[in-house]
Amino acid sequence: MKRLGLVKTAAGEGYDAEFMDAMASEYDERTPWTVMRLENIRFLVDPHPGDRVLDLGSAAGAITHYLSTFGSDAVGVDSSELGVEYARARYPELRFETADVAALPFEDESFDKVVAADLTEHLDEQTLRGMLAECRRVLVPGGTLSIHTPNPGHLIERLKRRNLVLAQNPTHIGLRTSAALRAELERTGFVVDVDVKRPGFFPLLRTLERLARGRIDLLGYRLCVRARKPGSTKAIEPIPVLPAES
Repeated sequence: MKRLGLVKTAAGEGYDAEFMDAMASEYDERTPWTVMRLENIRFLVDPHPGDRVLDLGSAAGAITHYLSTFGSDAVGVDSSELGVEYARARYPELRFETADVAALPFEDESFDKVVAADLTEHLDEQTLRGMLAECRRVLVPGGTLSIHTPNPGHLIERLKRRNLVLAQNPTHIGLRTSAALRAELERTGFVVDVDVKRPGFFPLLRTLERLARGRIDLLGYRLCVRARKPGSTKAIEPIPVLPAES
């Protein structure tokens, strides 16, 4: 069985049944990579009972299911019919749809929150901009879009680009800095309220990353960016404080 996280993650090894099995296994076993990912998603999305949450690039359905455990009404979307079929089989109580993230099959203002977990690095500029526009359309005023993506400035990503130690993921055609993501979000009309770098799951590096607290680009494994659609009719809650240990 394929293992994810240490060398290649997401669609890097083929978006096939074996990949789906690996994704499902990572989630079920709560591997270090999965624990890191879920912690970051919970921090960003802040799921609550009754929240209508859209998971973009849902693959085997792990993030959709995870958000549902908080009482959220979570819906997964993926362009892969295989992925959607796989997720539906694993979680028949949840809703999964086959769709292009740049052309979502939902009514305006259908969701309170949208999350793109390890997705944007797979998107070209045109698709990313289409996705952001669609997210703004389907979100309610005050709704949030959370993006979780590799930090291209991190030590691991720099080694990958030089083909040193780790293999570069050929599907990562859209690795972007947090500044680039902020610019695209603001261009679409979002207001960014969270922009941090979070530690990874490599034991030795994680210790250094915690000490750096996201202040050193080389030691920030994942970018965590959250943006809000303007126009909320209720008070905006304070930005959660980033804990020293995560």
